[in-house]
Amino acid sequence: MTTTATSIRMDDDLKQAVNEKLDALGMNFNTFVVMASKQLVAQNKLPFETTVPKPFDHEAAIKELEKLLAHSDYELNYNRDKAIPIQQVAEELARYEFE
Repeated sequence: MTTTATSIRMDDDLKQAVNEKLDALGMNFNTFVVMASKQLVAQNKLPFETTVPKPFDHEAAIKELEKLLAHSDYELNYNRDKAIPIQQVAEELARYEFE
């Protein structure tokens, strides 16, 4: 079996962090890449769990913003002492997870 030299471009900070973890395991980067590659071939999938982030849903964001603004309008008109500041509305919208 012959081997081929392969180069990988990687952020210096990431490389250092990876090497620190691998050193703690008594392993070098080359061994890690070979192991991960062998698992990819054997399992026919990435050897770790991956997820794809949900795409931003503009329509859902607009609906949620309208709901928050309507609630704020109601609070301003009927419960001035309980009105939600616009900054809080923005923060709540930023934390909203779209389905």
